[in-house]
Amino acid sequence: MEVEIKRSERETACYDIDFKPGMTVLDAVEEIYKNHDPTIAYRYSCRTGLCATCNMMINNRPGLSCMTLAEPGENGKLMIAPMPRGETIKDLVKEM
Repeated sequence: MEVEIKRSERETACYDIDFKPGMTVLDAVEEIYKNHDPTIAYRYSCRTGLCATCNMMINNRPGLSCMTLAEPGENGKLMIAPMPRGETIKDLVKEM
């Protein structure tokens, strides 16, 4: 699966990852962190959809990455970006 992550206003990174059935968006981001780019910044806490720290834009819609299945969007890629409001600290991490 091809994953596109908006890392800043000027930088977008693309990664090819091994898709596994049942994989969540958070699983995909962790796959990228562990096997492709250890500099990617993201946040999560509970993995059960309660804390909302993993909230991000997923295929142009807001969602919890721990609860949303990793699926390609209209352009055939899984597109991930930080939420639009608030200050982005780095990559997918917003100021809380």
